Amino acid sequence: MRSMGKWSISATLAGVALILGGCSGSPTPSESSADAPATAASSATSASGTTTPIEETSESQAPPSNLPADSPDPTVLPKNASVTLFFIAEGDGGVSGPAVGCGDSAVAVTSPVVTFTDPVEGALRTLLTDHSQQIGQSGLSNTLWQSQLAVDSIDRAGSAITAHLTGTLLMGGTCDLPRVEQQLLLTAERAAGAPVAITINGKTLSEALSLK
Repeated sequence: MRSMGKWSISATLAGVALILGGCSGSPTPSESSADAPATAASSATSASGTTTPIEETSESQAPPSNLPADSPDPTVLPKNASVTLFFIAEGDGGVSGPAVGCGDSAVAVTSPVVTFTDPVEGALRTLLTDHSQQIGQSGLSNTLWQSQLAVDSIDRAGSAITAHLTGTLLMGGTCDLPRVEQQLLLTAERAAGAPVAITINGKTLSEALSLK
């Protein structure tokens, strides 16, 4: 904006000079010197990549984008972060976390850093690829340890989120039904910050669990 101000002043002075000295086909020294700073200032702004708003004029042009033409949408760039997973404290009776059927609790555990583009996919994938029956020395159990499930896709339609899983679901008994349900739902919903519906091989989670 400062260089444009110089240009306006110089242009006015040049007009006065033409009126007083007569028409001339060659530019005056004041015009040439004013033009050079304007060009330099424009180049400096482009090189710095600043996002300071610029007032539009009839002669102004939008600055070129600093992103390559084939740059991915920034909203889907991979992210490296920990995710929250839920495991089962058997017989805890809801003391250490949300109560689960058969007198258990679902307990939140922070994972190591993982890479993901969708937080729901990243959390469920991390949960489903852990085939440890016991989680370290925590005393927590993983009801999904025998299952071979994978995240097929995450559908988002407005505020509705659905996680589609495929594979084989294996459990050890009746008490594993609510444990599996809560491990999956709580992990997905903590990542989404909202309710999440889950399907397994095209069936709703409740339908998939009712078959076991």
